[in-house]
Amino acid sequence: MAQRRYAFIVPRYYEGIAGGAETLVGNLAQHLKARGDHVEVWATCAKDNRTWENAFPPGVSQVDGLPLIRFKVDNRDLDTWIPIQIAMHQGDEISLDDQLAWMRESVNSQDLYRHIAQHASSFDALFYGPYLFGTTLWGALIAPERSILIPCLHDEPYAYQEVVASMFRQVKGCLFNAHPEMELARSIYGDIPGGVVGMGFNLPKPAEVESLEPYFEEPFPYILYLGRKETGKNVHLLIDSFCEAKEDGLIPDNVRLAILGGGSFDDLHRPEALTRGDVIDLPHVSERDKQRLLKHALYLCQPSTNESFSIVIMESWMVGTPVVVHSNCAVTRHHVVESGGGLYFSSSQDLAGVTIYFLSDSAARSRHAQAGARYVADEYAWPAVLERFDKTLENLCSDRAHGTVVS
Repeated sequence: MAQRRYAFIVPRYYEGIAGGAETLVGNLAQHLKARGDHVEVWATCAKDNRTWENAFPPGVSQVDGLPLIRFKVDNRDLDTWIPIQIAMHQGDEISLDDQLAWMRESVNSQDLYRHIAQHASSFDALFYGPYLFGTTLWGALIAPERSILIPCLHDEPYAYQEVVASMFRQVKGCLFNAHPEMELARSIYGDIPGGVVGMGFNLPKPAEVESLEPYFEEPFPYILYLGRKETGKNVHLLIDSFCEAKEDGLIPDNVRLAILGGGSFDDLHRPEALTRGDVIDLPHVSERDKQRLLKHALYLCQPSTNESFSIVIMESWMVGTPVVVHSNCAVTRHHVVESGGGLYFSSSQDLAGVTIYFLSDSAARSRHAQAGARYVADEYAWPAVLERFDKTLENLCSDRAHGTVVS
């Protein structure tokens, strides 16, 4: 078989990047390269996803063993972009002219677009993600016949804009992370070609898991949140639910809530929570310490309602810990229901109920954790993911692409 040539285009990429979409794209690119495909990553020079300032020099480098070409971010008119972004987030109706202006003042790079135009024809496929950025929309429409989205789509106002719908309908197709994400895309944009691929994982050996000693010197049961410290991830709701359940006497006094991840606790607007003694703000930790915290948690709580996959859920199951997700997130609830690897909540009473359940029944906790681990091994070990990738690409590049679903 001839060597396949793939390019992955993302707004930013660098060693140690913590974003879920970039991690997913980077890991897929690395495994395709490892099996012999020619793979390149094209990104901007930005590092911070809030300012999008040029932080790296443009040009060719190597990151995570991948050839990476960076291009300068264009100047942006934030006085135009910010009001449209706010209005859109609030669910206001946005004119087509304003939608175009919103994308025009998103993160863009004319240098990147020129590179795509010059080199697209020498690649079998160009993969773009996530869906929400100018580099994805404008880049994917340069050579739509070779463009495949890895959209990381959420049920949010941005997804319903006409400019976004136009992009989905013009490209070759999509690689989705989960069935609910694909169903959402098809409910909004129509019969979008593509299939569910997801992210792969290298499964840890049992001995590696057993060697993960407790993180805290003093043993106590704790609920763990792992992710960005921001209201967009619903962390404030988890804190409020935990504190309310504690104040109502529904959760035992010795149970704590540990918040681990990037960003600042200040962004959660809950300073009083840290004065209680049972809410712990953890700084950035090493990969091994993260696994230690996961391994010895009572359960991992993923309160976000906007997820297209959720890497941390899989990481928790791989070290033997069940998960609890928000009932309003179709994707994470799908993972929990399909696997049997946990439960879901929507209120402080629910959170108290699942906490007492796992505290009082260690055998049930173990069963949920084992079910989740089997789910990861069956569905998201790399051989299964790469098989779905190849099957989806084969269908997208054939005359049968329209309406194809790959499970």
